[in-house]
Amino acid sequence: MSENEIIFRESLNKAREHFEKKQYKNARLMYFQAMNQAENREDKAIIWAEISWVYYYEKDYNKAIEAAENVLIQDSEYKVLDDLYRVQGYSYLGLSNFTLAERFLQLSLENNSTDEKQQYVKYELGKLHFIQGNYDLAYPFFNEIREFFEQSNNEYKLAIWFYLGFINYYLNNFTKSHDYFSQILSDEPSQQRQASAKFGLAFLEFQKKNFLNAISLCEEIIFLDENFFDKESVGFLTAASYFYLGRKDIYNEYYNKMKETYPDGRYSKELDTLFSSSN
Repeated sequence: MSENEIIFRESLNKAREHFEKKQYKNARLMYFQAMNQAENREDKAIIWAEISWVYYYEKDYNKAIEAAENVLIQDSEYKVLDDLYRVQGYSYLGLSNFTLAERFLQLSLENNSTDEKQQYVKYELGKLHFIQGNYDLAYPFFNEIREFFEQSNNEYKLAIWFYLGFINYYLNNFTKSHDYFSQILSDEPSQQRQASAKFGLAFLEFQKKNFLNAISLCEEIIFLDENFFDKESVGFLTAASYFYLGRKDIYNEYYNKMKETYPDGRYSKELDTLFSSSN
């Protein structure tokens, strides 16, 4: 082994040690030092592949994508394509480019759909479809990985139950929806997770026209998590429930608060319609 190769191996090992310790800046510097000592394109491809993850964890998503692209420039026969496409897919998610994120995550699965790490790819694809309102496309991903995460990762398990609860709600499978939200609560989760489960139950109670129950659940949500991720929906459910209970005086108060807080909100038209009919 030449002296240059010895230095290359030492630099690469040090870079990997820094990466494992999440010392990403140090890892990046050592990877580039190894790059300078690399004697063939295959080694350079491996370094670019590993640097792509450094950039990803540093949230420098454009550079992560560029680094991943450099891999195939250096070695068109690079074998670990599932990993390469995964970091590109995750990076495009970070850039909110859902079209390219879906493309690369699907490519990752086409190259490897069975490894443990690929179950997280399926999770991200399920989330991606859910965010875009494609509930029928999101369902198969979450349903496929549900059992895996129920046995291996509690936080992901609870998140999947949350998504499946709302997917079933939007697909009008209300009993299944209720079961998933109830499962979350029976697992004795954090207050934030409890709030998210009660959020789903509030939608179900509103749908069943149990407006007092919906109001009570909305109050519990904010009590459990004052920084709840969707206060706008909680506000709408509360306001509309008071409207349908005939308490238009209280509704009008909520209406004014909602219009002030969310002037171009998702529920503006519905709020305006209810307000017009109450005055």
